[in-house]
Amino acid sequence: MPKLSIVTTSWDDGDPRDLQVAEFLRARGLAGTFYIPIIGYDGRRTLDPEHLRSLASEGFEIGGHGASHNVLTGLQPIEIHRELRICKRRLEDIVGKRVRMFCYPKGRFNNEVMLHVKQNGYEGARTTRMFRQGLDFDPVQMPTSLVAYPNIRNLYAKNLLRGRNIRALFTYGTQLIHADSWVTVGKALFDHVLREGGVWHLYGHSWQIEEMGLWDDLKEILDYVCGRDGVLYVTNAEVLTFLAKKAAVPLRKTHPARLE
Repeated sequence: MPKLSIVTTSWDDGDPRDLQVAEFLRARGLAGTFYIPIIGYDGRRTLDPEHLRSLASEGFEIGGHGASHNVLTGLQPIEIHRELRICKRRLEDIVGKRVRMFCYPKGRFNNEVMLHVKQNGYEGARTTRMFRQGLDFDPVQMPTSLVAYPNIRNLYAKNLLRGRNIRALFTYGTQLIHADSWVTVGKALFDHVLREGGVWHLYGHSWQIEEMGLWDDLKEILDYVCGRDGVLYVTNAEVLTFLAKKAAVPLRKTHPARLE
């Protein structure tokens, strides 16, 4: 029986430059989940309601990222509840669809925060844990494979140590630590998913891609993973749907890439 290979992407903070990310994904038949805080922070704007509705109408997923992007682990229980509830209700009012996924601001969470995520009706929550490709994860601790960020070596090592991911740390240390860029790492991780099965999950921040000049890198990695036979291209929530049903998810139709 062939091993299942899944590709999913997610994009945090709701920056208006998410629209450029969406165009890149759209041109390559790729799926994306956009995690949106209701209120801008650090002087940043968020996507307008009409843009959120447009993304949702095209099949992109809209997920919650807190009402104000505050780190939830530093809040009182009533404040955590408010951040999660307001975010979900407001986004659902805007897009007219159920918001199924949440993304922890700054990647910070604990048992209490996870409990509130479940109590407020989210089916799952994405973390910032990287270098994970297996299908055996808690829905409210969805991991990722890599982040769109140039200085990968120290970032990945710290992430793996913090997450106590010894197996992945060994693999990274022995096979990928000499990779010359995050794109090289991403390609290697994708090749592993093609061979062994699993989830290849890229996440990032469009404002950071702009500030660091990573648009060409993003095109390169998306070109590499798109349009592969037998690969499922799905949103974050659709990954959970597959895991819950223990059955195949229909393949997302791809079309000839309109490469920029």
